[in-house]
Order: sequence, then C-alpha cells, then structure tokens
Amino acid sequence: MNNFAEDTGIESGTAAEPAFDVETLREQALRALVTARERTTLLTSCVEGPDLTGQVSPLMSPLVWDLAHIGNQEEQWLLRAVGGQEAIRPEIDSLYDAFEHPRAERPKLPLLSPEDARGYVAEVRGRALEVLERDVLKGRRLTEAGFAFGMVAQHEQQHDETMLITHQLRIGPQALTAPDPDPAPPFTGPSEVLVPGGPFTMGTST
Repeated sequence: MNNFAEDTGIESGTAAEPAFDVETLREQALRALVTARERTTLLTSCVEGPDLTGQVSPLMSPLVWDLAHIGNQEEQWLLRAVGGQEAIRPEIDSLYDAFEHPRAERPKLPLLSPEDARGYVAEVRGRALEVLERDVLKGRRLTEAGFAFGMVAQHEQQHDETMLITHQLRIGPQALTAPDPDPAPPFTGPSEVLVPGGPFTMGTST
C-alpha cells in the first residue's frame, strides 16, 4: 500500500466511496513520482561510461538496466494498464523483466544505451503525468486512492536504493557526496535489558 493512500484513510484496492479530496491526492501522487525521479536522475547522471553500463558485482544490475527497468514498469502499469495506451517499445519488455533475467546475466543483454534509456524514461514519464492528470482516482481497484501511482513511485524508490548500493560497491573516485549526519544524542538507557522468554509479536500487529 502506498503512503499517500494510507494518509487518506482509504484501503487500497477497495471499491469504497473515497473520503478524500481528489486534487490533493493527485498532488501527493505527483510529488511522490517527482521525488523518486529526482533521486533516479542523480544516481544515473553522476557517472558515465563503464560506471553506468558495466556491472560492479554479479549481485547487482548495471545502473543503466535499473534506469530502463524503472521506465518499463512505469509504462506497463501507468500507460498500458491505467491509461489503456499501446506499448511504446514492446520489444524491450523481456529485456527488463527481472524474473526472466537474473542480475548476473543482464550485462550481456542488448540493453538500451544510456542516451536511449534516458529518452525512453522521459517519454514514459511525460505520458504518465498526463494519465495522472486525467484519471479520476476512483471507481477502479487499480487507481482507487491513487494505488497504481503510489506503487510505481514506491517501485522506483526501491530501485534507487538498489542503485545506491551499486554506487557503494563501485571502485573509483567518489561520485556522490552528502553532509555528515547530526551526531546521535547520548544514550541514557540501561546497558542491558532482560527480555523474558515466551511468545511475542515481531513487527506490527497488522
């Protein structure tokens, strides 16, 4: 479930009559999509050449694969499933299917070049924002409370996290910088805590 759908108090995927302002929800969806794309752009524009197209570990995808995969998933869900549009580049669907191609073999695939991948995701995003602007965000389980848009934004954020790991694994000059975090407040609790044996709930009760 996406965060802005949770904020509305509507359970995603239900046919319940929405109790939220549609335009506010649309703004929240837009903000989620834009925030994710800003991070994706940073992570894929701060390096070029082999650092963008190569593989730093068989456990990770090339950054350019993640970029086009993000766009392909956005196209499949927001343009095709939500917007009812024809595929832009159906021939690349299998290339960016994470279930079909494990990470170790992705560098051997005929992937889009960085320039083509950037053009592709930009075209998809432009069309997706038009879909968001037109959709009423109710009446369909896929778009009720903005579900599909939140799902796509969440998916992109997950790949941003993966790409950040790729950056941490790469060898060479540092490409990303950030200020040091504020120091943690001094710990004032006990050094040890006794947890009695027996059944307990891990995580949330729901």
